This record gives sequence, C-alpha cells and structure tokens, in this order.
Amino acid sequence: MEAEIIRFYGLGPFYLKFQDKIVDGKKWISKRAFYLLMFLLLEKNRKISAEELVDVFWPESDLDDGKNKLYNTIYLLRRSLIRDGVPKDIVQSVSGGYSINDKYQIWTDWDYFEEEVNKILKGEDFSIEKLRTLYQLYRGDFYSNLKYEDWTEIHRENLRVNYLNLIEILTKKLYQNQNYRDTVNYLHKGIEFDPYRENFYLLYIKALVKLGRIAEAINSYKKCERILKEELDLLPGQELNNVYHRIKLSRELSMKIEDHLVSDINVKTGAMCCDFNIFEKIYELELRHVKRLKSSFILLNLDFEEIENEFIIEKAADYFGEQLRAGDVISICNNKIFILLHGMNFGSSGIILERFNNFCEKFSLEQKPSIDIKEIK
Repeated sequence: MEAEIIRFYGLGPFYLKFQDKIVDGKKWISKRAFYLLMFLLLEKNRKISAEELVDVFWPESDLDDGKNKLYNTIYLLRRSLIRDGVPKDIVQSVSGGYSINDKYQIWTDWDYFEEEVNKILKGEDFSIEKLRTLYQLYRGDFYSNLKYEDWTEIHRENLRVNYLNLIEILTKKLYQNQNYRDTVNYLHKGIEFDPYRENFYLLYIKALVKLGRIAEAINSYKKCERILKEELDLLPGQELNNVYHRIKLSRELSMKIEDHLVSDINVKTGAMCCDFNIFEKIYELELRHVKRLKSSFILLNLDFEEIENEFIIEKAADYFGEQLRAGDVISICNNKIFILLHGMNFGSSGIILERFNNFCEKFSLEQKPSIDIKEIK
C-alpha cells in the first residue's frame, strides 16, 4: 500500500498536515525542536551533520555542549511528533547526522510553488485559474515565523522573486482578457509587497485608465516617482513617464472639453469650435470612449478645395456650429471643415444631409463642397 503523503506548508506560518491532522507546533514543549524540523525539511535532500546543526542552532556553545543540546532537542522533536500522530522516524539518524527519511512521501508548498513558477518562466502556458490557484498558495513570506534566522533568508528572497514574477504573469493575462478590475487588485497587492517594481506601476496605471479611474492613475504615478526618488534616487523610466503625460494631457483636455461641452438645459446649443490640434486630441479621446462603451460617433469632412469663394468656408463653419449640439466639435484645416458628431450613427445621416443641403441653398452655391461621412464605432 502506498504511503500517505505528509504535507508541509512554509509559505507563511509553518504547519504540516498528516491524516487530516494539522500540526502547527504551538503546543510543543520545545520551539527549538519545531525549528529544527523546519531546517531539516528545507535541506531534506541531504544529510545534515551534527556539527552543522550545532553551528546553526547553538553557535554560542562549544561542540560537546552543543551536541548534548542537539540530542535533547531531537528527543523532544520525536516525542512531539508521536503525540501529534506523525511518524517519529520521519527524522532519522544517519552516521553522525540527521536527515528526513526518504521512505515517506514528502510534499512542500515551497518546492511545488517554485517548480510551477519555473515552468511558467520557461514558457509553459498556464490558465488564469491555475495562476490564481498558485497565487493563493503564497500565504506570506517563507517561514514567516522565522524571519530573523539567517538560514531562511536566501530561500525567502528567491520565493519572493517568484511570487512577484507570478503576479506579473497573472496580471498581464488578466489585462489581455480585459479583466481590468482584477488586474488592479492583484497589482495593488504586488505594489504593497514590493513598491519599487516600475513595471507593476505601468500596468496598474493602464488598467486604472481603462476603468476610468484617472485621478488614481495620476496619483499612482506620483507615488512611484516619489518612492523611486526617495529610496533609490531614480526617476521613472521613459515608458512610464510617457504614459503619465498622455494621461495628464487627456485629463486636462477632458476638463477643457467639459467646460465647453456641458449638455444642460440652461446651456445654449452650438458646437465647440476649436483649433485642429485640439480637434485631433478630442478625436483620440472619443475613439477610446467608444471602444470602452461600445458606442459610436460620426466624423464629417466637408472639402471646400474647389470652391472659389474664400470666405464661404468660415460662413459654413459658423452656420454648422449654430446648427449642431453642445456635444459636437468643429474645426477648419486646409480648406476643409471637420465635424465630430458625438454619440451619433448612420441612422442620423438623413438629418446631416438635410442640413448640408439647407446650407448650400442658403448661400446659393452653384458648386457644392464634397462631403464624406464616416461612422466610427
């Protein structure tokens, strides 16, 4: 009959599970015995000499005194294991030292976690659900109840790096799947865990923008900038800096647009007339808006290149500006009038053409400007 697996959990406070029993060492007579078990498990693939164990746990003692303390601790360790229903010979004596008995099936969460993350880093594709499960396995720092012991430090740091790599891989997948809320939530925890990872801030800010949380995105950049400057004397990289300035420009532009385009019953109708560079920025904002909300808008282009009357284009812009709504935008560039009709689609094109024909009749145009209508969605 196959031996039952003994499971050890060290990602966070240490405990073991065997035959539906959980052993966390809180009732053990000797804490040192519990820590000795943790050390042997960490080095379970080799024999540990008595001398090495004395150096680790009783560095202030001479060798003979240290060995006596070791033998007594091993005795207390085995007594505690028996009392908790765990085989005492899981810790075996081997010619002047000790090791974990390989006749038992041993599973540790830290080895499993490291192996799985390494598979991902080598290119193996994991589902989002598998990545979430792996993430949940990491309850906290490795051997968190022994955070001040030197022998845990290297393993703890390696596992921290793997945990952060896992967050990076998971959040990239979530972002690609347009799950921006979970992207933000996982990255928030990642930034709390390691506030110096600039790539976390970059994706975090992008996801916040997708959720329309612009103020939070700007504040997150400022937090990153402050931490890097104060702690590392560095400035955010070019990519993060570029994203921040695009967001800041968009926000300032949005505020400017709101000042001009408030659709309220107390505001007179009429489109916003602006320079073409402002029109282009409004167009880019509107593109992102319709993509996020799956709506549409109309882009209208009136070409006056062949019209001889040089003043007619300005009259046309004034005419259409008065006819349009407060949410619409109009601009002149290179003998062309560009009009953005907010929230409209081809179903409204009849109204547009009717107003165009009314304009041509009003000014008795023998030659009409060419018209191009596009629905953007």
